[in-house]
Amino acid sequence: MIKPFFSIAIPTYEMHGYGVEYLTHSFSVLNKQTFKDFELIVSDHSRDNDIRDLCRIWSEELDVKYFRNDYKVGESSPNINNAIKQSTGEWIKLLFQDDFLFGASALEDLKNHIDTEKKIRWIATACEHTYDGEKMHRPFYPSWNENIHAGVNTISSPSVITIKNDGEKLYFNEDLIWLMDVEYYKRMYHIYGEPSYLQKINVVNRIWINSLSNTLSDKRKNKEITYLSTKYQK
Repeated sequence: MIKPFFSIAIPTYEMHGYGVEYLTHSFSVLNKQTFKDFELIVSDHSRDNDIRDLCRIWSEELDVKYFRNDYKVGESSPNINNAIKQSTGEWIKLLFQDDFLFGASALEDLKNHIDTEKKIRWIATACEHTYDGEKMHRPFYPSWNENIHAGVNTISSPSVITIKNDGEKLYFNEDLIWLMDVEYYKRMYHIYGEPSYLQKINVVNRIWINSLSNTLSDKRKNKEITYLSTKYQK
């Protein structure tokens, strides 16, 4: 079986009634990509069938592989881990449900970067932010810092990350919620060094009222910061 070049790994759930709307937007952008060699891996924590039904509709135009995931429903790390596990492409592009690719050439730009750089294991791309899915603001360009595990996130959300899919896959720490991304970056750094950087806007991070940043308690955030600061102390 020929592997697709990219697996787009998307963890999903109802998203407080916005799940279908946000995923439809993301699928629409993916359907316009100039680089077509990719599969969509949807790992769904939904308690209803709306996401499943949407995937069935879009499967007529996109290579959508839908997986119902009943493991630790409501927790993001187990859901993205299942999407990673199911991915068969040469490269795994993480893409959270509320985020989307920036423009029709996003995957082509990523493919060209991989071809140019060679011998890279993970990539962090630049991104922008949006409230409404249309107006963009605050461009962000990734970089590394030694205190990233303590919440000094100079890379951005997992949606800017693409990882080489060969050998043993690295999964997110399922005991973490707030800092699951930066702890993952720290472990990737210890194994492979810094990511390769594509300093061109490639992804859009959506900011909305029920995003994790707006709903998680300060107590939980501080607990995870203390835990990781102790774990990775020099």
